[in-house]
Amino acid sequence: MKRLLAVSWEMPPMYGPRGTQVSRTLRELAALDWRPLAVCLAPHAFGAHWRDGVPVDAPAGVELIRVSSPEEWTAVRAAWRIAPPLRDYPDSTRVWVGRAAAAAVGAARAHQCQGLITFAQPWSDHLVGLRVSRATGLPWVAHFSDPWADSPYATTRQRAIWRRMEARVVREAAGLVFVTAETADLVMAKYPGAWRNKVSVVPHGYDARRLQPPVTPPDPKRKMRLLYTGRFYAGVRTPLALLRALRDWIHHNGTSDALEVIFVGPHVEEFERDAAALGLQSMVTFRGRVSPEEAAREAECADALLVIDAPSEGPSVFLPSKLVEYLPLRKPIIGVTPEPGAASALLRRLGCPVAPPGDVAAIVSMLDGVVARWRAGELAIGDAFDAVAAEFDIKRTTARLHEALTRAFA
Repeated sequence: MKRLLAVSWEMPPMYGPRGTQVSRTLRELAALDWRPLAVCLAPHAFGAHWRDGVPVDAPAGVELIRVSSPEEWTAVRAAWRIAPPLRDYPDSTRVWVGRAAAAAVGAARAHQCQGLITFAQPWSDHLVGLRVSRATGLPWVAHFSDPWADSPYATTRQRAIWRRMEARVVREAAGLVFVTAETADLVMAKYPGAWRNKVSVVPHGYDARRLQPPVTPPDPKRKMRLLYTGRFYAGVRTPLALLRALRDWIHHNGTSDALEVIFVGPHVEEFERDAAALGLQSMVTFRGRVSPEEAAREAECADALLVIDAPSEGPSVFLPSKLVEYLPLRKPIIGVTPEPGAASALLRRLGCPVAPPGDVAAIVSMLDGVVARWRAGELAIGDAFDAVAAEFDIKRTTARLHEALTRAFA
């Protein structure tokens, strides 16, 4: 068994998708002859980072070193409210870096580790990796997932801060992991071509064992149910284009009785007023954050699932983890996402419809086709769906990460 030192601020019982992805990945690495030892946050019980009802035990085959952080101190949180820019160096978890690095260095010296992997976001995890790699000489793989300094969600000030940090990570890490080729191309375009040899593309993975989706035939007496699970970012990734398309779809069809749309996730309620202004109160429902298990149950009861991405000036680099989480449900997925882009490319391979987020007329046309197929009892996944979805099984994606670790550590 090879000992692997990992750093991931977010792990259960925390509530984010990153913790879910990392915990299941480390569990699968343990099945591939690794012994993961992970440094993660010790969240204050029932505090801001705690999700009640989620098991706190480590994944099978994984040991956790939980490290507390000043970010949960009242004084620190008050300072951020007074001076919000302090959170940008590179994020609010920067105050955890020193403690986490000390714990990781201690673990590396107490155990014979093959190497180190850090999982962002938050980006501060990579700053921990820098310190640990320099202190111990361990070969290090930095798992980016999304773009860092090139993120469209960042402010100009944040990009200026993050660019220097990212450059140090890319230069010093032995390996770099991204979830899409588009993200790898965007990030690595700034650096020497030889550094591209460090890059591996490993997509998000789903756990097929979690779900046994029921078959729900259409019932002409009820509305077709579309479901979105995930968060929005005001001014960047929002449901506004879809809401406008729903208004136009009602005008085009003369009724709202055939369709209901449900949004579930952090910050979705912020758009309830926009839906009301468009006259969509009877069609659209907004719910807040729920547990992953409850979100999965909601998705199992939907007739089709929604992916909504931000508009993009060039090819969209994002492959949302929620899109991957939808796959084992074997349900039609409707994409409001840029073309070309990582998400639209996957949806096209799955045989699912796509419309650009900036084209309301195209979204209306897509809705027309989907609802008509549902009414006719013909809304189903395509022939290619299962074969393409299987590529994202967590066992397959973790096998690719295993290869990236082996290559980088050698």
